[in-house]
Amino acid sequence: MIDLKEIYDKLPLPKNQNSNSYSAKAIKGFENHRIAKNYADNPSLLIFISEQNQDFFIANQNLFSIKVSHNLKCEIESDKKLTHNNFSVVSYIGQNDDVKDIFLSTCQVLIKSLGQNPTNKKIKHTVGKFIELFKAIKETPTKSLQGLWAELFIIEQSNFPENLINGWHSIPEEKFDFSFGKLRLEVKSSATNVRTHHFSSGQLNPIIDTEIIIASILVNVNAGGFSIIELLSRINNKINDFPRQKEKLHLLIYSTLGVNINKINQVKFDYELAKESLKFYKSTEIPKIEINNIPKEVSNVSFVSNLVNSTNIVLNIDELIQSFTKDN
Repeated sequence: MIDLKEIYDKLPLPKNQNSNSYSAKAIKGFENHRIAKNYADNPSLLIFISEQNQDFFIANQNLFSIKVSHNLKCEIESDKKLTHNNFSVVSYIGQNDDVKDIFLSTCQVLIKSLGQNPTNKKIKHTVGKFIELFKAIKETPTKSLQGLWAELFIIEQSNFPENLINGWHSIPEEKFDFSFGKLRLEVKSSATNVRTHHFSSGQLNPIIDTEIIIASILVNVNAGGFSIIELLSRINNKINDFPRQKEKLHLLIYSTLGVNINKINQVKFDYELAKESLKFYKSTEIPKIEINNIPKEVSNVSFVSNLVNSTNIVLNIDELIQSFTKDN
């Protein structure tokens, strides 16, 4: 897997301090494009523009610490040689080192879908994704670090994480974390030794022709555990051939964390405890307030249930999904 951060860190500052001067290196496998560093030590992705594409228009933008310049004539210093070429340039212009690393990992994710000779549509898509991702990290967090870690842990446990990502919620407000045909999967984590979880009435009461499964995990903060970025790296290594799923994975992580993005590598949870404690339960096995006992005038009912006397399903995540979706 290409490590653009490693490549970037080894780039010297360009000798020329012109704003369009870069120290750059071609990206292995995508040699038409460059990962680049300017005199202020800020990273850029230089996107190749074929001659037939040089006339199409993308508006120059400066939003959310991302600067976009189309068809820019760049002075490139590479291997002690100086060249001049036109590129579409996407740059991070902020000063946060954590966000700089996120920019480079975003380049790494999007370069595969961009391809060696991108069409106008692909270039616009890539520029749009950068804006979308960096807009997301300016927003209010929509989930706790623990909740996001637990969902990523479930994805990482699968031998086919691309399937889990396809079923992952597109917006945090959705009732269930994952949807697969007629199966709904909700992930709950507890930072105590007791398997107690918060539920809304809609997460446990039956839905016609739909199976609701709860994944229950015990978690502990542990300096020797895995951070969100480490789980993300493990997942990325399994989905190198699925660029669309990689894009969705990164977008959902960034949009979920919002301004907490700088904590992506700070808080770590005990991976082995999560692995040993992971259990799956049918919603029918979990204590709840039955829908028939909730007055029609009452809404947004939530409660805490203890699963100590509930019977779990003895399956791993892939077996679970297959068993409940094979007839769909």
